[in-house]
Parts: sequence; C-alpha cells; structure tokens
Amino acid sequence: MIRVAVFLFLVHLALLIAAVADCLGGERAPRRLSRPWWVLIIVLLPVAGAVLWFLTGRARPEGRQQGRGRPNGGAGGGPRRPRGPVAPDDDPDFLRDLDRQLRDDERKED
Repeated sequence: MIRVAVFLFLVHLALLIAAVADCLGGERAPRRLSRPWWVLIIVLLPVAGAVLWFLTGRARPEGRQQGRGRPNGGAGGGPRRPRGPVAPDDDPDFLRDLDRQLRDDERKED
C-alpha cells in the first residue's frame, strides 16, 4: 500500500513540475489568464490545475490556426511548405538544382 502511495505521489509531483515548467517556459503568452494565475491554479488544484493547463491554458502552436474542419484555416488546398530550415533531401529547390548540376556534368563528360 505504501508503494502505491509513493508511486501516486511521484506521478503527481511529475505532473505538477511538468505543468509549471511548461507554463513558465513558453515564449508565447498563455490563453485566457496570465502566467501567475495559471501557476496558482496548477499549484492549488493539484491534478485538476495541471490538466486544465494542458487542455485550455497552453498557447496554440504557431502552425495551427483556428478554422472549421481544416488544419490550415480553410485557406488553400495543398500541402504547406514548412517554415524554417528544411533538410536538403526535402527541399524541392535544392533537388532541382542538384538534378540540373548532374545533367550539366554528364553533358561535359560526353
């Protein structure tokens, strides 16, 4: 019985630490309330506060926007290009230039 209580306490502590760290560590402002209010809710309502934070308080990721039924807000129909650095084998411009260079090298060798 003591092992179960210790296990549940450790799970609770991990959830509390994860929620507070996530709340304080984000660059974007949380939804609905300010950070100090969220920390108070997380600490004073042990499990419920952390669950509320993860469900309603976290800021939305930059890539996701509100829209009905479509992940990109209903604008456009095709896949979106990722923002930021792209691996060379995923970059169509890089692959196009590489193919062009290989064809030019083959022509020079012939």
